[in-house]
Amino acid sequence: MRVILVAMVSAVATFGAVAQETGEKVTGEELRSLVTGANVVHVNSYGSVRRWTNEPDGGLVASTTNAKYGSAMTRSSSSPGKWSINSDGKYCIDIDWKREAEKWCAFIVKATDGGYYLNSVKPERKIEFSR
Repeated sequence: MRVILVAMVSAVATFGAVAQETGEKVTGEELRSLVTGANVVHVNSYGSVRRWTNEPDGGLVASTTNAKYGSAMTRSSSSPGKWSINSDGKYCIDIDWKREAEKWCAFIVKATDGGYYLNSVKPERKIEFSR
């Protein structure tokens, strides 16, 4: 009996983990409406908090806490960039940071909790859009 109970709890926990990773790809006019004019916050894999506003003309000026290259004296910086939606329906970013360029495209996925993510619903892929 105890083995069956453990197996059932394990199955429910596994299903819950899978359910949390599901989401729906944001496409078309819904995507354009979501990102155009939005204030964006994203934390990259180095832990840098980056912020920018997607201007209607495709421009942006991004700021970062610069966790990869920063020090206590020169931690934050800002740089110009561009945003777009490519022909595959991916949200694209091109930022000319002082030390290296950042260029990527990703599908925007909306999770069941209302949060947005890059390509898949995982905490490290979260991106925020606000007005």
